[in-house]
Amino acid sequence: MLRNNRSIKITLLLTVTLFIIAGESYTQIAINSPYSRYGLGDLAYRKNAYNFSMGGVAYAVSNPRFVNPFNPASNTAFDSLSFVFSGGIIISSGQLKTENLSNPTNYATLGYLLFGFPITHWLKSSIGIIPYSNVGYNIRDVQVLDDIGNTEFLYQGSGGINQFYYNAGIQLHKNFSIGAMASYMFGKANLSRAVYFPDSVTMLNTRIDNYIEVGDLYFEFGAQYNKKIAKDLKLGIGAVFAPSQNIKAVEDYLARSYFGTSSGIEYYRDTLEQRIENKGNLLIPEKYGIGFMLQKPGHWMVAADFGWQNWSKYETYGVADSLANDMHISVGGEYIPNPNSVVGYWKRVTYRAGFRFNKTYLDLQNTQINEFGMSFGFGFPIPRSLSSLNLGFEIGKRGTTTSGLIQENYFKFTLGVDIWQRWFVKPKYN
Repeated sequence: MLRNNRSIKITLLLTVTLFIIAGESYTQIAINSPYSRYGLGDLAYRKNAYNFSMGGVAYAVSNPRFVNPFNPASNTAFDSLSFVFSGGIIISSGQLKTENLSNPTNYATLGYLLFGFPITHWLKSSIGIIPYSNVGYNIRDVQVLDDIGNTEFLYQGSGGINQFYYNAGIQLHKNFSIGAMASYMFGKANLSRAVYFPDSVTMLNTRIDNYIEVGDLYFEFGAQYNKKIAKDLKLGIGAVFAPSQNIKAVEDYLARSYFGTSSGIEYYRDTLEQRIENKGNLLIPEKYGIGFMLQKPGHWMVAADFGWQNWSKYETYGVADSLANDMHISVGGEYIPNPNSVVGYWKRVTYRAGFRFNKTYLDLQNTQINEFGMSFGFGFPIPRSLSSLNLGFEIGKRGTTTSGLIQENYFKFTLGVDIWQRWFVKPKYN
């Protein structure tokens, strides 16, 4: 029992430390995408290594060794005496392309921190921090305008929104479970844009700085149905729903005119408009999702998801934005050659793969921006435990170079550690 108590203390200390590190890291989201300028930014998509490496499938997926925060009903798969810890990082390397230019882009950030645990044999929970959206861009657009000459349009942004969540799943029937998730949405974004006339000594330049900070509760709901359809075959169906919700926000807005110099020094002349601690709401529209899974437990699984969100109803401070409805499709699965192999380690490795297609909420130049990604990954079992080291990779593309738009080609890598531990069981030998 002493060893078990010591293990519990070490795990708790590790969890608290990771939560502190996560809180600090999530205040400085790293990303570089011009498309994060619009709406709430670049929406995070299934970034934990387990789901990520299978194309993001999640709605019908449940596994006692992994936390699936994307459907709270999946918690009921946890063992009644076990705890699950998950943490990971995300690294991205890619290229931004137009019809004439290309530019490399790279970033790395803490991806997620999750903790799943039982409350009773029919009520299971999880808690964690996951990203909701990221903002990061630095755009310089030079145009030659009639009667004005060279004109520079500058856009910069950084920040993001994150979710500190708690969810719970209830087993209503041996085949059916439901769940609910309450998240505290928090984060901030620093957005600025400027118009600069480098060839003129008389025209005033304009700069707008906009700082927005959000902090409010957000709710989601889910359900799963699992049915044994053969001796060793299981069929699963999952669904998620989130109603339209207002998220409280505070804005500081400052528009100024200024003179600029070749050295980059700005001399401000007039304040054109100012709003300090302007309180309002961001309206996040309703979303729906459904998924299917076919599984031979412990050997293989295939799954598919479909999701839709009504982003055309998105509003900022009561003003509608020009976003489109978002739709995504994911297909993926995993395979373990021989989970009980004693001498062949690679036969106990889990091999995962999948793909996804997303019609994003961006509609620019009469073109809805699409995203496509192919993923694969591995789950390496840690000896003498049910824990694992999980790697996920995705090769993807977003956008197009037509109509003056930008195409993003990227390679993303996710490294995650999933620690499964049985607690409160007295060891047979001390």
